[in-house]
Amino acid sequence: MSDDPALHSRRPLTLRFDIPISRTREFWDGLRDGRFITTKCKNCGNVSFPPQADCPNCMKGEFEWVDLGRDAKLLTFTYVQVTPASFVENDPYIIAIGELAKGLKVLAWLEGIGPEDAKLGMAMRIEFRASKEGNPYYVFVKA
Repeated sequence: MSDDPALHSRRPLTLRFDIPISRTREFWDGLRDGRFITTKCKNCGNVSFPPQADCPNCMKGEFEWVDLGRDAKLLTFTYVQVTPASFVENDPYIIAIGELAKGLKVLAWLEGIGPEDAKLGMAMRIEFRASKEGNPYYVFVKA
């Protein structure tokens, strides 16, 4: 084992993501307004989540916005005890996959319960939050 200080160097790392959202802005505005919506292709009818600027099925770029509802059932989850560097300030958390009434699967944090209380098939509801920077996001909570 080496005592080379370079092997033990720790520095803060700031990541910045510039994600173009012009064609999916309606989704983010919807979250701010308490709506959970996504894109439906006008050509083939494919409903995509997350919202897509172009249909992954037929590659057309014309779509309409449809409401997904906020009710889901828990399909699977994982309890993250050792957080990745980008979430180092967070306590351990649960990441869940929920199935919406329309059959789409959604990935989100599950808030308000511990892993011992998360039961497959349990009813969940989507709620809306804002990050400390003011960016909207969504989470699951037990219904």
